[in-house]
Amino acid sequence: MKKRTPQYLIVVVFWIAIACLIRFGYNGSDSFYLKLLNFGVFTLGSILVTLPFSNKLFIPTLSHHKTVSFLVKFVLMSLFLTIFYTLISELFHYLNIEGFFTMKEFDSGQNHILSKMLAGLPGTMSASFMLCAILLYYEYSDLQKNHLESQLQILHAQINPHFMFNVLNYIYVLMQKDVELASELLLKYSDTLRYQLYSGQKEYVKLEQEVQFLKNFIDVEKFRWEDKLDVSCNWQIESGNINIPPLLFIPFIENAFKHVARSKEEKGYIHILLEQKKKVISLKVENSVSSPSVKKEKESGIGLKNVKKRLKILYGERYLLNTKETDNVYFSQLTIFI
Repeated sequence: MKKRTPQYLIVVVFWIAIACLIRFGYNGSDSFYLKLLNFGVFTLGSILVTLPFSNKLFIPTLSHHKTVSFLVKFVLMSLFLTIFYTLISELFHYLNIEGFFTMKEFDSGQNHILSKMLAGLPGTMSASFMLCAILLYYEYSDLQKNHLESQLQILHAQINPHFMFNVLNYIYVLMQKDVELASELLLKYSDTLRYQLYSGQKEYVKLEQEVQFLKNFIDVEKFRWEDKLDVSCNWQIESGNINIPPLLFIPFIENAFKHVARSKEEKGYIHILLEQKKKVISLKVENSVSSPSVKKEKESGIGLKNVKKRLKILYGERYLLNTKETDNVYFSQLTIFI
């Protein structure tokens, strides 16, 4: 995860850029060293004046959406900058008169100090407005990022317990009948749980890791269903090193096992196909259902609703999600363009 850019660094870079445009863009005959001196004083003063506003006063005001307070502080910051620039101009004018150096930019100093302030106020307010706009966009982007990250964590937390609740009860029952088989199932389950607890907190994992997790999940479900369900899996992966968000595919497979048809007359089935070619990943899941199961899925498909939210956050428009259902079959296909 990328680190947050320090606020003070944005202020420093902004004023250096403004100073370069104004001081070194001035086409007067002043020497480079005098321009550099002017540049240094202008930049350092601007930073010292605006940092308190941006760091301790300005940004908290924006965060709490206090418009009046923001406007007051904006005006104060602009006035302080104008006063500072006017005083600096007067100082350089005095040094010109005393012969310390000659800078033509400050030769004319006969205007009243108040007139100078009024003349410089529009430009100062424009620069202050630009700084405010940059900081506002920066803070808004950071808040959006934090919001999305916290939302993803919430969605992860909602997805993770599903698998746990499906398996623990079965292991408990199996311990009464076959301890050796229950131990084998527990080891498989521990691998899936470890992946959810650790890899599930990461921003990205390798595709091969996610596939192995899915295989472990399916193996555990096969234990539970024994010979009452036909499960076929096809994994066509060109490169397992591709980065993907963790726990992205499991809701579709978990949903298939949860709602697969349960009938004594006919075996239910689940067909899973995961393909990865270049920068396209496609997951197809088909399972037999009964009409009551389809209705139940519509009422309780929290996992699929969550994955749709995650996909929107993570990929925007770079994914396709199609679902089809009949009286006997449910089909879903997720295609991601990395």
